[in-house]
Amino acid sequence: MKPAHLRLLFVTFSICALAVFSWYFLAGNALLEAAYDGRSWSVLNKVLGHADRHPLAFYVQKMDALVSFYLLLWLAFTVTAAVFLYRLYRPAAMSDDGLDYLLFAIYTAVFAGMLLRFGTQESWYLIDDIMAFKGTPPFQHRVMFIFPAQVLQYLFPRLGAIECFLWSQVLAVVLMLWSVRRFAALFIRRDLAFVAQFLVLCMWAPTVTYYTFYDIGIIFVYSFCLYHLLRREMLPYVAMLVAGTFNHEITLFLIVASGFVLLGQMKLRSLAGWILLQLLLYGLVRVLMFYVLPAHQAWEGGKIDNNINLFLHHPRTLVQNVGPILLWYLLAASGWRYASEPLRRCLIILPCLLTMTFMVGQFNEGRQFDAFIPVAVAFMLCALSARVGAPAMPTLDRDSAWLLSRMPASGTGR
Repeated sequence: MKPAHLRLLFVTFSICALAVFSWYFLAGNALLEAAYDGRSWSVLNKVLGHADRHPLAFYVQKMDALVSFYLLLWLAFTVTAAVFLYRLYRPAAMSDDGLDYLLFAIYTAVFAGMLLRFGTQESWYLIDDIMAFKGTPPFQHRVMFIFPAQVLQYLFPRLGAIECFLWSQVLAVVLMLWSVRRFAALFIRRDLAFVAQFLVLCMWAPTVTYYTFYDIGIIFVYSFCLYHLLRREMLPYVAMLVAGTFNHEITLFLIVASGFVLLGQMKLRSLAGWILLQLLLYGLVRVLMFYVLPAHQAWEGGKIDNNINLFLHHPRTLVQNVGPILLWYLLAASGWRYASEPLRRCLIILPCLLTMTFMVGQFNEGRQFDAFIPVAVAFMLCALSARVGAPAMPTLDRDSAWLLSRMPASGTGR
């Protein structure tokens, strides 16, 4: 794609977005009031046809929240696109520079702002109870980022549980952004890998509902483990597999992914031993958690009936909550032809998540699929790097040579 076309698309989109936001801040409330009273355009009048169930202030608050959500994403997009266009034809040095640190700070702030603005504390996940290890199954065993919150509360007793929770999530965001950018450098030029941090933000933001200590941590653990798995650096991979199981038991699917990625690259006996070793370490962590924090069950029951009822009687709710993530998955599919075989094999994570969600989760929560975000982002980066001519340049060491030998040439499909 020519640079002039990219700049034109960026400028056009930015002008249109700025016009929409300006119009809303100048006339949005008046338009909502007119539609609430049936005095606006017929389409808007129909949308608010039963608006008398709530006062006008309710709809104004909802719309303000929606606009602020997209305003934050648009501001992050503007900075991301500007730096991307600048660096695309002016490659930066191999080491990080001021722009990288600035982008890191901006993304951290936007993640924290999203969590603070749109996250809530719900009755089934009270932060005070969770920090005291009194949560109901399965929440009480997801403790990885509870420890930083407890340390912070010990050092600063005046801080409340919510404040300590939010700061622990800032730590999770920092670790996740660092890990995602490193993982992204396997699929796009290193100085452009920051795009992955923005894509993760866009995919994660619609899933923000109630506070949890573990959702952002899942993306961190998966991006870290997949990076080392694709490079065949097994020691850091298995170390994070063990540590990440303290964050969420969903690390089980990393074991499945490792089996698929290494199938054909190791002797079957060695591969079986490798998988058994991971299962043993995973099982030891789970047994330890049940021993230290006894629980009568590992997950909540009744989810299958709830999901069937959701499909049969509440498809609109399903589409509203899962629709955004499905659109991102469609975009990620465009990178299939450019992806390496090991990355393609990581797709096994998605059916694992679908099965888990049907059995013990809820399909109306997009956050059930956070673990697949790094894989989806990697596919998008494969397509982007091929279209703009910015392929990744991994170092030719013992571990990454295996990956390079199976990566298609830049701009070519399979």
